[in-house]
Amino acid sequence: MCIAAGLVQYNRWADTIRNVNEELVFPKLSDQLETIAKIKIERSISDTRGSFVIEPFDNKWGIIQKGGYQTRDGIIRETLIGLSQLTYQEAKTQDPDRYSKLKLRDITKKGSEATRLVIEDNQGRIILDALFGKRLQNLSGGTPSIYMRKTNEPQSWLTKGELEIRNGVLDWLSVILTSIQRERIKRVLITSRDGNELKLTYDTTFERFEIENLPNDREIKSRFQLLNIGIIPENLLLQDVRPARLKVDPELGGARWETKDGLIINLSLAADTTTKNLWAAISVTIRNNDSEKVKKEAIDFKTALATIGRFTIKKQVGEDGVLFGTVTNGDVAEAIEAATKKDIDRRDITVPDIHNLGSFVAKIKLHQEVSAEVNIEVTS
Repeated sequence: MCIAAGLVQYNRWADTIRNVNEELVFPKLSDQLETIAKIKIERSISDTRGSFVIEPFDNKWGIIQKGGYQTRDGIIRETLIGLSQLTYQEAKTQDPDRYSKLKLRDITKKGSEATRLVIEDNQGRIILDALFGKRLQNLSGGTPSIYMRKTNEPQSWLTKGELEIRNGVLDWLSVILTSIQRERIKRVLITSRDGNELKLTYDTTFERFEIENLPNDREIKSRFQLLNIGIIPENLLLQDVRPARLKVDPELGGARWETKDGLIINLSLAADTTTKNLWAAISVTIRNNDSEKVKKEAIDFKTALATIGRFTIKKQVGEDGVLFGTVTNGDVAEAIEAATKKDIDRRDITVPDIHNLGSFVAKIKLHQEVSAEVNIEVTS
């Protein structure tokens, strides 16, 4: 095992040494990064991954075919740095009949699996034009390799570097639409196609959603489904995106989520009459008045906690003075609620490891911008 580990470490060290001496594939690119204004990803018309163009939109990289929707954070930088650090490893075939084995067949040929990457500067000049094919992982943990050839040149190469050309357009997009923790949700309003409304509120005590307008003769059939509806903004991801040109149809229904700090997420539906697909139009607004009100309430509650000064928690203790169990955030929440008559979400409370009697400090997040520390006294 020691010998194997030593060999792996040597291979990684040797890779590092060779990188210094190996010839860069695109030696001028590192000095041209600030001038880049367009990146073209081109593939064969038979390649389902598709072709698209990336350009700056409002100081962020976006994809033209998706209405300028922005790319994932860091993906352009990673790609350009990967290209600028790519080095030649080994010369391969110049025979066009053998390009397909390396996935380097010209993209004008049907069945080609190559990706043509064209980069232009802010003067419209092409500063990089190359085909990229099969990518090989280094099984010893070293730097991966990729087959490539410069467009209009017959020589193909095995090159080495951390370059990864993503596949379809969605692999380049920023797919996270919202990431809002469920405890921030105050109310949910779901409107069905027939116009009926379902109103949900989040119960911090039982950590679940309840139906506000549940008729007396009805009961909740599935709390799991309620949870799924309520936490949609917690991890809302897109599957595709297009410019907002379709007309929103209120008769298709919709949804609205409101947070405690005044954030409102509206989801409306629109139908594409050509493909029969439904698309969601999402808008986000902030009610400043509500936001300021919630923040003020948090500040006032922080003051109230400081005025009370100390909260007592009783625990059983053994002969050695060690507690049976420990003090949890639930224990702290119950002590605060008993003293203030105000509900508090236990998940917003951070408690140190407590296994003995004594005085301790717990931290509470009352608002996005307001936190408090409370003194707790653990007694028997």
